[in-house]
Amino acid sequence: MGKGIDLAREAGAGIHADVLDDLKDQLLVVFLKQLRAKGHPLSFSVAEVDDTGQDLVSFHIINGVFQFVLSKKS
Repeated sequence: MGKGIDLAREAGAGIHADVLDDLKDQLLVVFLKQLRAKGHPLSFSVAEVDDTGQDLVSFHIINGVFQFVLSKKS
């Protein structure tokens, strides 16, 4: 999502970039709340965070519900 935000800003669509940036923050809160509700710890090692360079997250919305897919960069 970071590249999309940068591209929107570069294209002069600052408001769209701001919306994407806010969405990213909101999604992180939702993910963490769901993990906590399921009893999972909310702590991650720095190594685990650093090891996401080959991963991608994509999503689409169906009937008002976000559907996420994790995949590897090709």
